[in-house]
Amino acid sequence: MNTLFVKDYDEMSQKGFEIFREVIETKENPIVSINTGGTTRGFYKLLVEAVNDGLDISNTTIFVLDEYIGPKNEVYTVYTYIHENFLDLVDTQPKEVHFIDGSIDNPDAEIERYKRLLDEHPRDFQLLGLGTNGHIGANEPGTPFDAEMFLAQHTDSTIESTMKEYDISREKTPTAMITLGFKEILEAEKIVLMISGEHKAEATKTLIEGEVTENNPASILQQYENATVIIDEEAASMLEKTQ
Repeated sequence: MNTLFVKDYDEMSQKGFEIFREVIETKENPIVSINTGGTTRGFYKLLVEAVNDGLDISNTTIFVLDEYIGPKNEVYTVYTYIHENFLDLVDTQPKEVHFIDGSIDNPDAEIERYKRLLDEHPRDFQLLGLGTNGHIGANEPGTPFDAEMFLAQHTDSTIESTMKEYDISREKTPTAMITLGFKEILEAEKIVLMISGEHKAEATKTLIEGEVTENNPASILQQYENATVIIDEEAASMLEKTQ
């Protein structure tokens, strides 16, 4: 695992986007998996600007990391986020965009459908964020490191983060989501985890200086040389050293 320390959120977004852009520009038919949330809003702003300034994504295939269980067009869904922060804002569309359908009555069937697509499309890039309890995707503490795509139940801290991010009541907040497991996440050729903010400092310390354990999901990245973790000063504030 490589660590890259940056000053602030804007620089974190820029560094993450630069790695992504290199994949888009050097792969003939890029296949990428992206995520959502507060951490990635700056990343998508840069992506939209780049596409509208000529970055060619017409041969790019996009997958999503996860999707909440709930109606497709709710404010909190990955489908809504990707459209509002990316697809509805660019002049050129990707070759393909594959969403997970969290509104269906049979999540197991949807998981099998999506897994078949993933098997047919090895990813060149995987974008990640870090939960305050160390989760990546919806791989919460205790998830086995050999987990494949599955239906995950949220912990209280994740539910509270979703409520805050989308300014919704607890009653309207989803409590489960379909997520890529560690298996699918770690299959990507390049993995980028972006971390920003003082509220992520404890999780960052556990990730960087803690042991590799299923109780700290993101710690598995310590064992992967193709993983880059980009950390701003606030997120790094509890670390023993940042060099």
